Amino acid sequence: MRWLGRLIVVPLALLIAISASSFFFLIASVADPVMAQLTGNTLFVGFWSLMDAVFAVDDPTFVVAGAMTGIGKVLFTFLILPPLFIALVGEVAGLRRLAWYAGATGLLTAVIPWLLRGSARVASPAELHVGVVLALTGAVAGLFYWMVAGRSAGRRALPPPVGAQVWSVAGTRAPAIPSAPKPPGS
Repeated sequence: MRWLGRLIVVPLALLIAISASSFFFLIASVADPVMAQLTGNTLFVGFWSLMDAVFAVDDPTFVVAGAMTGIGKVLFTFLILPPLFIALVGEVAGLRRLAWYAGATGLLTAVIPWLLRGSARVASPAELHVGVVLALTGAVAGLFYWMVAGRSAGRRALPPPVGAQVWSVAGTRAPAIPSAPKPPGS
């Protein structure tokens, strides 16, 4: 029945993680000077290109639908796909470390532009800056996913064997787990 709980917790954790990283990216796009310039230029050029395309055709339905589809693909690629992929790998492999969820999601989110670009050239300082912001955006998603569902990913740890020595958090020995009683005459 544990898997039934995971079917509820994992999508909820992904929803929270994607929302948190989207909010972080929105704030970074406004507050960070490099991101604000990039966002402003992209929105300005995108808006006027869309207006030119809308007024150039008789029925702008397909132009607007294409623009919304493109925006959806970009948002899916940068904000949804990395935490979804890392969460699935973490759940299947039973990974529970914050470093996995925040680090791998941040790394994957930052690497996506270079993977999509496909050319081997040195990145400009502005591109590296955007990569750092994307890495932080992914790390926020990983952090929130880990806080909700990642700490309990995978299978539960097996209890220590009977008679094993258990250590306390303070580093001192706790009493040994009692062993099963021995049958008489052994």
